[in-house]
Amino acid sequence: MLRVVDTIIAAGPERVSFAGGEPLLVPWWDEAARLLNSAGIPVTIFISGWLMDEEMADKLTTSVTTVTVSVDGPDKETHDAIRGRIGSFDRAMAALDRLIRVKRQRMAGSETCYQLGVDYTVTRTGKRNIDDFVEKVTSRFAELDYVRIGAAMPVGLAQETQFVRSELLNDEELDALVDSELELMSRARNGVSVEVTDVRTFLPTSPDSIEGESIAQIEPDGALRAFAIYEAKVGNILDEPLDVLWDRAIAWRNDPFVLEQKSSIKTLDDWARVTRVLDRRYGSDEDKARIVRRNAVLRQSGSAARRDGS
Repeated sequence: MLRVVDTIIAAGPERVSFAGGEPLLVPWWDEAARLLNSAGIPVTIFISGWLMDEEMADKLTTSVTTVTVSVDGPDKETHDAIRGRIGSFDRAMAALDRLIRVKRQRMAGSETCYQLGVDYTVTRTGKRNIDDFVEKVTSRFAELDYVRIGAAMPVGLAQETQFVRSELLNDEELDALVDSELELMSRARNGVSVEVTDVRTFLPTSPDSIEGESIAQIEPDGALRAFAIYEAKVGNILDEPLDVLWDRAIAWRNDPFVLEQKSSIKTLDDWARVTRVLDRRYGSDEDKARIVRRNAVLRQSGSAARRDGS
């Protein structure tokens, strides 16, 4: 682990984000974050809230710059259904309670503390009552710094055909979400910032997506992805210098097949199709096995929904 962190520090990134999955499952997350912070590198961590307790909340005050709790629905019925885990919404809200309590204590003592926010990922099921959620969450958690809202990107589970058909927003729905920003801002309480992101700015063919070209995604074991959202790996920073692997990542991005696929992207549906193609072509055997398991779960959930008449 220390070699992975040392390599990242030596590269001098502007910032580092811990995401997943659930980064708090990695045993050495705290030590890694502290080392990065000590080197002057801001650290943001994205969490589900499932594992949050008082001890973790205390650790986060001195190890990270920003804590973001991920939410997928305006209430527990919607959020838990999307997550596939009963109790996950209540856990997320309980995590915010703990994080707010610790933040309040630190502020009362004039001590530094993390910025704290909510990242709301919008699906077709989860797009209803977002305005009510914004009002409720900013009223309940007055010390929140921000609520950021954006549609699901077609990566991971969200690239799969069944998910795309049932949950991925189309252009009309995306337009409506973007247009709702002022209304959502007006529903916020206690001066909490609300921002809606148009996920289409991240489309590989969008001129605004250039920032993503400079992002290096390194797995906990040191593997470097060729591009952050695809399963393709170009080697491991424990085995080869980062600059060598980065050149290899750039070469992968400029491979004629990859360029042909990416140039065909116009919509989120297109992006999902291309992601499926690239992940199945360049993913490891372990990645491909995980994709098979993921689709089996989706088929089972779809069968259950049909039996329930939904």
